[in-house]
Amino acid sequence: MLPRLVFALIALSGLLHAHNVPSMTIESRFTAGGNFDLTINFDPRAFLAADPRSLPPVAGSWFSDQSPEQAAATLEKAGDYLRQVVGLIFNGRPIPLPKLTVQPIDGSDNTTLKPDTQELHLLAKCTAPVPEGATEFQIAFAKSAAIDLILLNALENAAERKPQVLFPGETSRSFVFRSAPPPPRVVVPAAQSHSNMLIATLVVAAIAAVLIGRHLLGIYRHHHRAHRRPKHQE
Repeated sequence: MLPRLVFALIALSGLLHAHNVPSMTIESRFTAGGNFDLTINFDPRAFLAADPRSLPPVAGSWFSDQSPEQAAATLEKAGDYLRQVVGLIFNGRPIPLPKLTVQPIDGSDNTTLKPDTQELHLLAKCTAPVPEGATEFQIAFAKSAAIDLILLNALENAAERKPQVLFPGETSRSFVFRSAPPPPRVVVPAAQSHSNMLIATLVVAAIAAVLIGRHLLGIYRHHHRAHRRPKHQE
């Protein structure tokens, strides 16, 4: 447990500084209007090598020197990687990752790619409506991801107090972004309601009649025994 915690702290500090350990950050934001958006910041080494840690940081020139066709293929490969390793779960039900837009950025400060960028990152974004009736959100991080993930959830502009750190093969804890809707109100038709009341009244009357009948029968038996003439012995 301790080695994982130490590594999580190292990965988290890597968000604030240029780092050599490739990782991914996902920021999810849910709105009162019923939509959610994801911002995914990740190191291209994640899909460039089976062991991303075996490669040094990728310089920005690696991407900027590509032809338009090569750059488009690189971004498509990045999107394919995300669709394979990032799963969205709402109330226990998985949904596919929405359509992504992917662009290169400077990994040291998350700004636009510059000629002297020493660490290339890719920034993917998507927006979609929340599935109807959903109240909870999770991310399933595939074992094949080969890097670690830092997840930050937010409702409007109120973010969770603690980010979550996921390792390949793990699923995040649930993030509740709205209360469960109240159960639907069952409306009984007036005719059925009247019929139910009539039946209930008849049942009560029948029970009362049985009880009264038993009471009268008891009085009759008591009176009859009290006035029965004793038989004379011969």
